[in-house]
Amino acid sequence: MFGVFIIKIKIFRVGSLCLLFAWMGLIFYLSSQTAEISSGASGRVIAFLLKHFYPSFRTLSEEAQAELTENSQFLVRKGAHFFLYAMLGVFSFLSVVTYRSLKLGHRVLIAIAVCALYATLDEWHQTAVSGRSGELRDILIDSAGAVIAILVLWLICVWLKPIYRRVKWNGTKKA
Repeated sequence: MFGVFIIKIKIFRVGSLCLLFAWMGLIFYLSSQTAEISSGASGRVIAFLLKHFYPSFRTLSEEAQAELTENSQFLVRKGAHFFLYAMLGVFSFLSVVTYRSLKLGHRVLIAIAVCALYATLDEWHQTAVSGRSGELRDILIDSAGAVIAILVLWLICVWLKPIYRRVKWNGTKKA
C-alpha cells in the first residue's frame, strides 16, 4: 500500500516537472518573438476581445478602434505577464510540494525563488531580441503573479492539512 503511494508521488513529481519545463519553454518562445511579431499578436488578441466583449466596438470608426486597441495594449500585455507567471508559480509549487522532508514554508520559498529567477533571466533574454527590452517592472509583475498563485496554493495546503491528518492513506477516517 505504501509502495503504491510512493510511486504515485514520483509520477506526480515527474508530471509536475514536465509541466513546469514545458511552461518555461512557452515563456521562452514568447519572449523570443521580435517586438513587431509580439505586438501584432497581442493586437489581434485585443481586437478579438474588444469585438466580443465591448458591444459598441464594431460601431466605432477604424481610427477609434485602432486607438482603443493601442490603448489597451499595455494593460493586456502586463496582464498576460501576470497570468503566464501565475501559472509558472502553480507548476513550480506543484513540483516542490511533495518533498515532505522540507518544511512547507521552505518549499514555498523555493517555488517563489525559481519563478523570480526565471523572470529575471527571461527579461535578460529579451534584451537580445530585436525591438525588445528587459524591464524591472516586468520582473516585478511576473514575480507578483507567481507569488500570488503560490501563496494561494500554500493557503489551500494549510487549510487542508487538518483534514489530511484525520484521514488514513486508504481514505477512511481515523477513529
